[in-house]
Amino acid sequence: MFGFFKRSKKNEEDPLSDLKTVSRWMQELPAGDIYTAQEQVVQSLIQFNHAGLAMSKERLQVLMHLDDQARDMQYSLCVQYLRNPRMSKVIESRLWTAIHAFYWEITRGYHAFLMDFVANPGGSKIQPAIPLITARALRGFADIFKWRNFRYEKVEDKLWLRVHNLYRIAEFDGFQNNRFKLYPSDAKPSSCQEEYLQALLLSPLGAGSLNPKQIEMVDLWLDNWAELVGMENRFDPALHFFYVDAAKGQGLKRVRTEMAPEASFRFLNTDRLLERIEEVQRSLKGGALPASLGLGEEFRLPDGYDLLSHVSSEWSSSNERERRIAPRASAEGRCEVLRDLGNICSRIRTEVEIATGTSPNHQLSSEEILDIKLYGFVTERTKSAITQRQIGKADMSPEQWPLHDRSDTGLGIMLKGEDSEWVKVGKLLALRLDPSQPWEIGAVRRITRLRDDMRKIGVQILDTSPLVADLDPYEAAPSLSYSIDNSSYEVQPSSQALVFPATKTSNTIIMESARYAHGRQYKLRDARGVRLIRLDSVRDKGDGWLMTTYTQVS
Repeated sequence: MFGFFKRSKKNEEDPLSDLKTVSRWMQELPAGDIYTAQEQVVQSLIQFNHAGLAMSKERLQVLMHLDDQARDMQYSLCVQYLRNPRMSKVIESRLWTAIHAFYWEITRGYHAFLMDFVANPGGSKIQPAIPLITARALRGFADIFKWRNFRYEKVEDKLWLRVHNLYRIAEFDGFQNNRFKLYPSDAKPSSCQEEYLQALLLSPLGAGSLNPKQIEMVDLWLDNWAELVGMENRFDPALHFFYVDAAKGQGLKRVRTEMAPEASFRFLNTDRLLERIEEVQRSLKGGALPASLGLGEEFRLPDGYDLLSHVSSEWSSSNERERRIAPRASAEGRCEVLRDLGNICSRIRTEVEIATGTSPNHQLSSEEILDIKLYGFVTERTKSAITQRQIGKADMSPEQWPLHDRSDTGLGIMLKGEDSEWVKVGKLLALRLDPSQPWEIGAVRRITRLRDDMRKIGVQILDTSPLVADLDPYEAAPSLSYSIDNSSYEVQPSSQALVFPATKTSNTIIMESARYAHGRQYKLRDARGVRLIRLDSVRDKGDGWLMTTYTQVS
């Protein structure tokens, strides 16, 4: 995984040989190129961890000093990654690998010192630093887990066992609740138990239902909320709905009625945490600023409120079956899948043109027209014509996904890793099980990475029988002045969108998220004619798209 990090040559001076050398070396790193500087830090950490030297007090001071000094660079890389979700795959991979590699190597270093201490506690000179490096190692593993969750990767059992063992060290020596700042830049003190709880509470949220920005935001909240969670050795069915088995390589689990508590179990009480979330939600409704509630500068309404409701549900006493919208049933067969709003609109529009004989590039033969009149849907013969047709150079052929299960509200798909690299939470899809049926519009809600490089994709159906529409910018009395590529708003080209005439509750439309603003007016053109609409509230959103209600003005 870390092949681009090259080892230093043996004849070069080791920059981590002593505290004075590492201090001077850190000052000489390229200040204007954070990525290169952090790459050199990771190279040195790899050399440090493979040196095979004694775990002395002096070497621990070197490791801790390097960790302290490199944190600002690591933070800058993390911000760069999270603020650019649509970066190219190559850039994303390089940045993710650099960030993960630092967390991995620094945590590996602390873990090695702790294991050496456990093997010979009486002869160790680093005992005063054990609480601090235990807490740092726990946070390091939590960061590793979090960044793997960004890529929907499953955390290995052996890594969870290491985390559990680290907390056992804290419990055995009785310092699990000692509070102190892990790093000089930390805003508040923490403890080994809080760092452990933070990793546990994030584990159910990293199951592929949230995007990286959302996971990072919840992790920020837990910096202040983890202290509200109680952890006990004895089980109380009235208080405890979650537990962790320190003898097994797994994260947080829900208590089951048939469960027999064991000595390795630790039970969590989330009542105070849930009360805090309810208090925050009430304050938001009362007009309080999110930053004043510890929600962070990136918190935005209404998405942030929905995220609060989601995590409250995940940490509440209700079980998965009670929280599930509709029961699942095993399913067989395959479904056709289109991705992204532009491709979906182009495909649906092409099918309509071919079915009605209005396509400028393809006229139906008399046999095809007869098929449409007799059967009322696109036949296999016509489907072949559509599949072969292209708009420009864009192939509109749908992918074929194997079904795993389905419910009234969605589908479960099993895919190999190489077949689903582009799939991520929030991706807009069009699906259909039968070519004779209309397309259904859905969104990826959950991704679970399984063994043998398999992924389970959970898709929620948003609406059915979409019509393609064109949105033309319109403002009778412009109240907003802006330009795109030095062009005025009024002359911007129309964009494609999806409307759902079968929706009973309200008018809904799926459009490009960049073109949305509450109250903005558009001329909407579809098969039913032209009308002026005004955009209302956002109902859902994802990767480059959103679903909003609208009011017809005229």
